[in-house]
Amino acid sequence: MLAIEPQPRIDTLVRRVDGTEARRTEYAGVAWLKGRPRVEDSMTIRPSPDIARGVAFPNFDVVFFLPDSLPYVRDDVAEEPLQVSASLRGAGEVGAVVHAAAAWVDDPSGSPTWIQLRLVGHLGWQGGVSYRVVVLTPPDATA
Repeated sequence: MLAIEPQPRIDTLVRRVDGTEARRTEYAGVAWLKGRPRVEDSMTIRPSPDIARGVAFPNFDVVFFLPDSLPYVRDDVAEEPLQVSASLRGAGEVGAVVHAAAAWVDDPSGSPTWIQLRLVGHLGWQGGVSYRVVVLTPPDATA
């Protein structure tokens, strides 16, 4: 059970080192793995009531499209890098994010292109991964 909570997207116009203008878009949010835990009072955190019962494996490998991704034009972003950072949130005592990567992925219809995020790691208890993806594109690279 994956629940994505995006934060407000930030778009700014910036100037690159070579003097050209670029659009800097920052995506951030939390990917709750196994559902979002609930806080009952100041001392108690309980698993989500929607969590699957039975044996649960602590390793995770999830892939999802950023829910607030702008639609991009493939030819305008093909060579543009995606910067990613990720950290555990509410994960208990044992856990790690061992891989976080973003990629440009074409829509099955062929257009537009979206941003997809992959997170790999270990999470012993119900928790989440905070993510941030920053991209610089030409100002008119959105579809």
